[in-house]
Amino acid sequence: MVRVTTCPVCNRVVREDEKGEARYFPFCSDRCRLIDLNRWFEGRYAIVEQLDEVELELRLNRDGEPRAEE
Repeated sequence: MVRVTTCPVCNRVVREDEKGEARYFPFCSDRCRLIDLNRWFEGRYAIVEQLDEVELELRLNRDGEPRAEE
């Protein structure tokens, strides 16, 4: 079953190649990929999930253990 995916920048259908992969997934082209990257650089996107201090510590530490309080 092939799932139809659209490019998040221009809304064109993202085509799969013979291997079932899209070269610039989830974008339709390198141009759209670079437009999206530029939007991140300009600060037009934001991560709005609120994290408490404990959860932030868990995500920042590579081993998953919170740092000891000093």
